[in-house]
Amino acid sequence: MSFVEIENKVKAILSGIEIVKVNYEGPNLCIYVKRPTEDVIDMIGEVAKTLKKRVILRVDPSNRASEKTASKVIREVLSDVEDVVFENNGDVYIYLAKPLREKEIKSATREIFVKTGWRAVIESGVPKDRVKLPTHEIVGVRHIFHSAYAQRMELMESLARYIHQEPVVKEGPITVTFLGAAMEVGRSAILVSTTESNVLLDCGLKPAQNDEEFPLLDLIDIDRLDAVVLTHAHMDHVGCLPFLFKYGYKGPVYMTDPTKYQAFILLSDYVELKEREGLQPSYSKADIETVIYHTITLDYEEVTDIAPDIKLTFYDAGHEIGSAMAHLHIGNGRYNILYTGDFKYGKTRLLNRAANKFKRVEMLIMESTYGGRDDVQPPRVEAENALAKHVSDAVTRGGKVLIPAFSTGRGQEILYILNKMMEGGLIPRVPVYVDGMIVETLNVYLMYPHYLNPEVAEEIYGGVNPFTTSGSVVIVDRAKRVEDRINQVAKIAQSEEPAVIIAPHGMLNGGPVVDYFAQLAHDERNKLIFVSYQAEGTLGRRILNGEREFVIKSLVGGESKINMRMEVVSIPGFSGHSDRRELMKYVEHMEPKPKKIVLIHGEPSKIISLATSIELKYKITTIIPKVGERIRAL
Repeated sequence: MSFVEIENKVKAILSGIEIVKVNYEGPNLCIYVKRPTEDVIDMIGEVAKTLKKRVILRVDPSNRASEKTASKVIREVLSDVEDVVFENNGDVYIYLAKPLREKEIKSATREIFVKTGWRAVIESGVPKDRVKLPTHEIVGVRHIFHSAYAQRMELMESLARYIHQEPVVKEGPITVTFLGAAMEVGRSAILVSTTESNVLLDCGLKPAQNDEEFPLLDLIDIDRLDAVVLTHAHMDHVGCLPFLFKYGYKGPVYMTDPTKYQAFILLSDYVELKEREGLQPSYSKADIETVIYHTITLDYEEVTDIAPDIKLTFYDAGHEIGSAMAHLHIGNGRYNILYTGDFKYGKTRLLNRAANKFKRVEMLIMESTYGGRDDVQPPRVEAENALAKHVSDAVTRGGKVLIPAFSTGRGQEILYILNKMMEGGLIPRVPVYVDGMIVETLNVYLMYPHYLNPEVAEEIYGGVNPFTTSGSVVIVDRAKRVEDRINQVAKIAQSEEPAVIIAPHGMLNGGPVVDYFAQLAHDERNKLIFVSYQAEGTLGRRILNGEREFVIKSLVGGESKINMRMEVVSIPGFSGHSDRRELMKYVEHMEPKPKKIVLIHGEPSKIISLATSIELKYKITTIIPKVGERIRAL
């Protein structure tokens, strides 16, 4: 549909409304009206539905209230306003000091628009709590975003010209190239190509004990890469993203709001950790900042044009807060690809189960981390009972429990469960030390309750921090000086008081957890509890395989030989990945059934086993690609 046709349809739907102009801004259709009224707000949904576009409604500058007047109105409409930032395009960003329900946000946005003519973008804050969480990383993301207003507008202008042009070739081939995570876990990166467009799904690192592996980025022509879609912020999916910008990528990155904050926190920590260890990171903090102001955030089930011939829709993946499945609608319905990213087809303590209903799917690209025939996880209640037993055993004998956890996802869920157990008297009330990026990313869970399951969301909306209410949680400050950090870890680890310590990385593959491990490993009273997947080549996997003597490098002890005597326990059931039964059930329950399934993100034996079962039971063609392989979708 040409722009003139779109403009005429807008005017027809909004008949009786004085329209100043209609234009594109990035993937959005922007409609500027003369006056802010209730009627135009009510009618704008019909425009979006009819045109199948993201629509932004703004008011002509001549009828916007002054910033001083608008600011006063905003504070009358909303309580606990922390900051207000006005932008030249007519948007006003309002940052609150508490979480607000979605319906309250919509109501306030409407009222502010009608009273001031400003388009309000309202972001919930963190509820006040006796355990104060550091928020400098959160504030840092906002500062980067607003400071780069000119760069963001330039990006939107170039995107508008590109995205909304008519495709030249409408019947060309569609190919999918696997740059990583094929027959392996790690370095997820998938290039989807049409005659018109190239879209990259994820861009991660592969974890290893001493180094990381990158995806095959040399197979990408950076100048012809049109968009990057990020499903979630774990390093095996996001770790190489700044590297793209370092080497010339200038396009957008699509992700959810929670993922934006978490990606910044984890990527910044990665650079800081490398520098602290005396290593040269692959990219700088400046490259990470570039990612932030090239980010365009989307909600679940919001259809968005990202290329002349591709529409993107995110669906809840249930893996961590804000994690998304990416649905690509290619060529006005010619072909539809669903990429699951990492997903959990089962309700957890914090999240809803992954979505399984879509309008059309011809190809399903599905992760297979736990695809092996024996990869059946116990019910959550059994996993929680096992955790309670092992924690109680260790602290009763005077030991400490060390739980390696990913900064986003597992860390928050384990903290939530321990907090509830202490409140209910199921485990002794001992200090729970929370270290590393688990602390900063915890803010994101409190800022976006509507991404969590309803029970947890209601606690947060009620002003409760459900992660810290037991009073036993101790937030470990991020010491800037190495000497302070060494003293901090040594004091916690060498204390005679029993305790639980939760720290990243979840695979014992560097990070703060290694500092504690080096101090605790020699004492048989202590217990190491794994609650997540341990990839090949990581220290966690080596320990699970029975290795007990190794040389590690920690901040506290430097490079040292460890003779491990602490007890080791692995508790399946807490994973944010679907197990074998859930993967099979997902294929069974998915609507509509895909014509083709591609399995990735798993060890070879597990992928082969899962592929065989899918073909035998569901009679669906199942493909197992290798790294670097390109397959023809259509």
